[in-house]
Amino acid sequence: MDDYRQDSACTSSSGLTQASFDKLSADETATYRRWRRAVLAFYCSVLLLGGFALLASIPVSNREMAQVMPAVSVP
Repeated sequence: MDDYRQDSACTSSSGLTQASFDKLSADETATYRRWRRAVLAFYCSVLLLGGFALLASIPVSNREMAQVMPAVSVP
């Protein structure tokens, strides 16, 4: 069992390796880079919208702020 783990630990049959990336044509390389940028933009926008949704779901009212803030007497 240790031999199996050692043999398969560093091998990957999926994904784009440097050797296979070098074999791509200029058009394929440009398409891959555009695809990679689009995926990155999609996940960043999902993260940003999730953050806005989280902030919007936190209820804030004047009453809650009055309970948190200490009473201040103004002369």
